[in-house]
Amino acid sequence: MKALHEIALPAGFPGQGTIYDRAKLPVDATGWVWTLNDVSATRLDFRKLEIDSPDLLLAVVKYIADRVTTRSVDDVRNTFDALRFLQSVEHFRTCAATGGRIDLRLIAQLRLVENFAAWRLCYVRAWYQWCAKRNFPQFAGEVAAEMADIRIGGNPKGVAVRTRDPEQGAFDQLETIAIVTKLRELGPILLTAFERTLVWLALAFGSNPKAFSLLREEDYRIVREDGSNVVHHVLKIPRIKKRSASLRKDFHTKRPDGLIGEQIAALIEENIEFRRRCGWPEGCAFPLFRRAEPRARVLDGPMPEYAMHCSTKEITAALKAAVEKLNVISHRTGLPINVTAMRFRRTFVTRAVEENVPPAELAVMVDHSDLQNLKVYYETTSSIVDRLDAALAVKLGPLADAFMGKVVADETEAANGADPTKRIPFFRRAAGQQPERAGNLGTCGAGACAQFAPISCYTCRKFQPWRDGPHREFLEQLCDERERKKAAGLDPQIVGLHDATILAIGEVVAACEGGAE
Repeated sequence: MKALHEIALPAGFPGQGTIYDRAKLPVDATGWVWTLNDVSATRLDFRKLEIDSPDLLLAVVKYIADRVTTRSVDDVRNTFDALRFLQSVEHFRTCAATGGRIDLRLIAQLRLVENFAAWRLCYVRAWYQWCAKRNFPQFAGEVAAEMADIRIGGNPKGVAVRTRDPEQGAFDQLETIAIVTKLRELGPILLTAFERTLVWLALAFGSNPKAFSLLREEDYRIVREDGSNVVHHVLKIPRIKKRSASLRKDFHTKRPDGLIGEQIAALIEENIEFRRRCGWPEGCAFPLFRRAEPRARVLDGPMPEYAMHCSTKEITAALKAAVEKLNVISHRTGLPINVTAMRFRRTFVTRAVEENVPPAELAVMVDHSDLQNLKVYYETTSSIVDRLDAALAVKLGPLADAFMGKVVADETEAANGADPTKRIPFFRRAAGQQPERAGNLGTCGAGACAQFAPISCYTCRKFQPWRDGPHREFLEQLCDERERKKAAGLDPQIVGLHDATILAIGEVVAACEGGAE
């Protein structure tokens, strides 16, 4: 196949003048490159189609113009990307050169093109049928009718979820624990406020990257209860409705917890300081996830308020980069965990199913219009660890990588070791008896905190467990408590409430007992 610079493109482009998309915003369709109205200002470069036949190029241009006026930007982009493969087909190139009629060989040969997903055929077929209905040269009504009978098949659904793909499926419990623990402890050190907020929101709500792209500071607010100091964090996340012509028209109201609310508030403060220090482009809204500078194509177009919004690609790249900084290793692959926005989304849905959220309610939560896409999650075995005794915790602990501190021989090696008030005590607990002091687990290397010791200590980077501390006994105590909850028939999420701590203690036990051998 010839390179783009070798293609003899028609001398004149069949410009369509100014057309209006379904949001009634103008699109300049006069030249080879069209810029669509979206946060990322999607560009369609018709030269990349490499179509040297004026008639067939016109057929594509007219069809894309029609789609722009009636369909979403995503649909137009998918259509354009599918039609870029036309020039890869021998039958199409022959018809372009001879003016012959395009027939079913177009579909048959497209199926054989490398990297052409079969589901794209629906876009090609729709283009052919549209052209035949309007009596374009080289298109025939009878061929269009025959195409209607061809079974194309859709994009395979649920494969990554059903097979628990370690690269594309939901994060399992150990991987999620590793991400959350490192985000909580290392995030304030390694990540920017932008990155921390984005990862926490991805974990908490599993929203589409485009929803995060559309978020603005005004979507977050704090609500205080009358007569008390209790505050609630409220975040309105834009819904991504395929049939809606306008962005930011509908919202999901979410209630992030205090930790995530604080991250959002801190990011907004940082954004305000950025505007104070660097100024702000006139006409631009205040996105939650902002760019360093405006995107010129958006600023000069009919949607300038979105010029400082990060694009979907930028959101996805930032999410991936943030988790890479945390150096989370997947126990299933032995490699840095593969991060995509879809994996966070699949993890969110998986957790919701494990919490017994009904399908109809879950569909609303994740903005799905079709319950069929969620069915596979209800067919899949739970990702929650069912049994977690001390022996298993010692094996799984190093894999989960939830322990954030540093094992020391004793308090003489520990930061704050000379301060006896920094010792973390262990209390032996038995049913029907008062807790009994049974030694010390380690030393806290930080100042005062509001966390619940010693449960929260093992996932804290400031904790320094002593090598001869009663870690195994504490581990067995937590595992026994977990088993009692399970036997009582409590919700799986309650049963696994302290699983991160159990796995972190298991890692400490493995390190201490292994080092003693």
